[in-house]
Amino acid sequence: MKKRPLSNIIVKRISTSPYFKESFARLEKETIESKADVTTQITVLPLNSPDPADILITNTHTIPSKISAADLERCQLMVHPNSGYDNLASEASFVSKVRFPVIVGNPIRAQAVTNFILSSLFSHYSSVPSQQIWDEGRKWNRKLLSELSIVILGQGHIGSLLHKSLTPLAGRLQIYDPYQGLNQLDLNGVDVVIPACSLNEKNVHMINRSFLSQLNDDFLLINAARGPLVKTDDLIAVLTERPEAYAILDVFENEPADFTVFKNLKNISLSSHVAGVYSGIDQTTANYVAAVVYDFSKMDEKDFREKYKSVMLNDRFQNGMLI
Repeated sequence: MKKRPLSNIIVKRISTSPYFKESFARLEKETIESKADVTTQITVLPLNSPDPADILITNTHTIPSKISAADLERCQLMVHPNSGYDNLASEASFVSKVRFPVIVGNPIRAQAVTNFILSSLFSHYSSVPSQQIWDEGRKWNRKLLSELSIVILGQGHIGSLLHKSLTPLAGRLQIYDPYQGLNQLDLNGVDVVIPACSLNEKNVHMINRSFLSQLNDDFLLINAARGPLVKTDDLIAVLTERPEAYAILDVFENEPADFTVFKNLKNISLSSHVAGVYSGIDQTTANYVAAVVYDFSKMDEKDFREKYKSVMLNDRFQNGMLI
């Protein structure tokens, strides 16, 4: 895994995200370099520096085929501090061929996305009433989660958090993740569908007309995972036919998304891929990257792989594709 002793580490970020503050680059640099000690010097190059580095930091805007040969030759570790890796999966052969580990950042946003999903679920079924005068009737026509059948698609970081949160609350809870041996999916009588999986060539448009037609007429779909999991035209058609159904979308097939395609629907809520964004994301991201860099410099290969096995993209190949 390591091609040379790491007593002098050069780190470079290739691309960044617009939701970070202007001060993020300085924050990340200072956080990473603070890990240096008497035996290891760590230097963070400016964004997109032409100089090659031992450790590359990427994001969803990084195009693997455009990474320079000099960078790939020197690179010993790639840190991709995002939970989505569609851009890397689109060139899956890149990850399968590189000689260095690629670490993704699922833990950075898992809590935030889980919060978004749970907030959406609770607000849809139990939006807290606000009343100006005392209601003698004391009526609240709502469904409890204990009455609902919920399906979670995927048992990764977010799916696991949702599973733990909803198990004591939901009437019926299914987890579908064929890559972890959870192959049974019964959509009959299902009220809520929550995608919590990555995107691959086999699950594109998994949620289509056929899928949606098996759900209850007043189903709720919450998608804060990946946009192309849902076939947009089919969802619009089904929501038009079933006014009691509802969709909460934070991700879309094409981004930036054109919200006007949903303008005739009253049974949908839209947000701009913000489920994983929160006030502390800059520092959390910087801390995560710094921790990975530090561990890589200090640990032997076996211990490093064991610690980061759940976020090592190199190990997510199945049948020739990233899952």
